[in-house]
Amino acid sequence: MKDKLLKVFRFILVIIIIVCLIILGKRGYDYYTNHKNNEHISDIVESVEKDYKKKGKDKETFEQKEEKSLAILKKLQEENSDVTGFIEIPGTYIAYPVMKSNDNEFYLRKGINKEYDIAGSLFMDYQNDREFNDDNTVIYGHFLEDIPSMFTALKDFREQEYAQNNRTIYITTDKGLREYEIFSVYGTPADYDYRSLAFGDGEYKLNYFKKLKDKSEVNLESPDFREDDKIITLSTCQYDYADQRLAVHALRIR
Repeated sequence: MKDKLLKVFRFILVIIIIVCLIILGKRGYDYYTNHKNNEHISDIVESVEKDYKKKGKDKETFEQKEEKSLAILKKLQEENSDVTGFIEIPGTYIAYPVMKSNDNEFYLRKGINKEYDIAGSLFMDYQNDREFNDDNTVIYGHFLEDIPSMFTALKDFREQEYAQNNRTIYITTDKGLREYEIFSVYGTPADYDYRSLAFGDGEYKLNYFKKLKDKSEVNLESPDFREDDKIITLSTCQYDYADQRLAVHALRIR
């Protein structure tokens, strides 16, 4: 009887070990796939940057950076016509295409090649204008503790010194290069109203932007808002509590 029980126990243990190995293997393969996809994007960006360095453009003006960034965007759009922009945050590894589809689900787990990627892609809210002309353009991206990918780096902006020293965000669209300055960073419940896209009333818009600024966990000086201001909101997950999000807001300054 004991021998039978021991055999059953060993059989169950072997099954558990096999299942665990399969799960670990799948996760390892998923991370490898994401790494290769990110590497492919980095290769595209670096190939354009090398071309511009050969032209002697080491010290960039805004206009030169715009020319280079438009070249990067064009190459990314050759890979996938859903690419609507290119986002770069100096001081981080974030230099990715921004996708846009007919919903906010498609690119959650798909890379630029439209195939499965555990980290997905950065993507614009499907209701936003693809040229970033709305009052508030929202960009979503995954947060993964284990790998430096997509919007995982945004967690560092919750630290005062880091946020203060890395406030610039560049976004390139078909119309050209835009520069933004971060003015608010905070963790929030997912159902908090931080993703409204457009405002019919100017005063309501100004009060809404001020509400976003006042919620910031870090102190970032910025000018008073104007009725014609445009902002971007970067949104990702955070895990201080259940169903938490991290919001990073930035004001267009050029």
